Amino acid sequence: MDDQLLEKRMENLKKAYDEMPEDENRSAILAAIKKDQKKQKQNKWFHLPYAASFIGVGMIAGVLMMQYIGDHAPSEEKTEQHQAAPGENRSGELKKSDVKAVFDDLEKYYQDRELQTKEKLGFLSGFENYLYRNIPMELNDEEAAFLSNLEAYEQTDLEDTRKKLTSEIDQAFTMPSEIIDKLMQGKNDEVTLDGPEFTLLNQLESFLGAYYLSMTYYEDDMNKAIENENAVEVVKKMNAGGAGLSSTALKEMSSKAVDNGYAFRKEEGRVVPYVNFSGLADRLRGSVNEDFIKYLELRSNRVQDRNGEVISFESLADLLVKLETSIATVKDETIKETMRNDVKSLFALFLVSEHIYDKNDELKDEVKKAYLYLMETYPETQTAATVQNMYKKMESNKFLKPDDVERLDPSNIEFPTHLKREDIIGRKVLPLPDSLLSSYKEFAAKKNFNILKNYGPFEIMQMYFHADQTGDYETKYALYSKNGGQPPKDQYIEEMKAAEMDISVILKGYKYATLYYSSEDPEKVIGVQLHFNDRSDAPVFQMVQEDGFWKVQFLPLQ
Repeated sequence: MDDQLLEKRMENLKKAYDEMPEDENRSAILAAIKKDQKKQKQNKWFHLPYAASFIGVGMIAGVLMMQYIGDHAPSEEKTEQHQAAPGENRSGELKKSDVKAVFDDLEKYYQDRELQTKEKLGFLSGFENYLYRNIPMELNDEEAAFLSNLEAYEQTDLEDTRKKLTSEIDQAFTMPSEIIDKLMQGKNDEVTLDGPEFTLLNQLESFLGAYYLSMTYYEDDMNKAIENENAVEVVKKMNAGGAGLSSTALKEMSSKAVDNGYAFRKEEGRVVPYVNFSGLADRLRGSVNEDFIKYLELRSNRVQDRNGEVISFESLADLLVKLETSIATVKDETIKETMRNDVKSLFALFLVSEHIYDKNDELKDEVKKAYLYLMETYPETQTAATVQNMYKKMESNKFLKPDDVERLDPSNIEFPTHLKREDIIGRKVLPLPDSLLSSYKEFAAKKNFNILKNYGPFEIMQMYFHADQTGDYETKYALYSKNGGQPPKDQYIEEMKAAEMDISVILKGYKYATLYYSSEDPEKVIGVQLHFNDRSDAPVFQMVQEDGFWKVQFLPLQ
């Protein structure tokens, strides 16, 4: 490759990086309303600089790095399990050679997964050198920690670290196509935040950046194809998996992109990739919860262009009203809450974002027309009432951008009732659903509350009752608040073994549960109230949020 062509490629790649869309700018809006969402601890390997240069020239390796990985690592898509290095010392004193052997093995494993992922994405040689470049650095840091203080570690610590890092490498390189195949193998009725459905959404956003930047790498192939036909035909063939394209490289990339749930469109003179939510809904229909299909169809509505500008405020108004009706038909509480949060982000975009004001800090005419259109066309909707309330406030300020930036905070929106979280929980307490049981078993083995970070008070209560039912008093004890006043663990376990408690009797006649709030702070949840068919009382299972995790108060039903 000559210097002039290399320079051109570098300029184009830098331009592509600068123009990288941030999930249609939803992240910035969602951040503003984070207090309405569940807090989740991020995996340290997600938000990694990755997938930078697609030029395939070793001399510029690492020139451009990016940060485009999704917020949550998958928790159930653990693929192959890596085996310990041969001859590893499993007992006694930890040796430097033990540590070196394990981390050399982990480095090789990372490289193997890296190469496999390149092939699964459909990219040419060279791309694998830029996937998840922080992982080797993390491996080096972990190794250095062991080597700097060998006497502080045991062989079990090294083994646990090996398993943890292997699992996290597997999670990072989980392909959307692998999750899609798993979902299509059978009916999946239950949806959880750590289940395959949301894992799929995370990974789709994670690898979208790779495909977006790859457009620069395939620029010559696409230009030649467009010269021979036209852009519309080329995009059509790419979305058909590359069938009919003369370029082998472009065909391979298109095929793998479609397999992984992506598609292409022509936008502002360029061919760009996007997550094909509508196509995924069609592929998964009949294999997953129908509410998840509704959610995918919601996500298929394109609101902003790749520069973050709203494509049509009037169309956004129509969408908000449509979603008011759609949410009412959703039964799955996880999907419903996710939809509520996403719709809140759309309300924020529509009513309090910077996008609604022009360069003179005045409300744009098209935005004002969209408000009036919504109120006149859908006067009986809750959405119209919310918009009317905000419109009056704007009118009193002569439709000027508020000087007080806090007035542009989404918390100032009086959201319609269909977006307010319902406190009634209609699920059974026992038995535990499969996904919750899986998390319970992992927590029982490790006693690490990070495993339970996505669960609310009701799910923690379920685990508590399950632990009692199965006689797993050690795990039951671990679920308590550290400030609960409980006796020492050994004493507690002996007392529980001697006690006669029948959970089936306690839960007899259980009908539903509600969140229970503090009388001093109406916004603070302090427990789960249990309601029964044949009992006038409604006992409260007392809980506390401690260090960001829900924990059980000692003697919770007293």
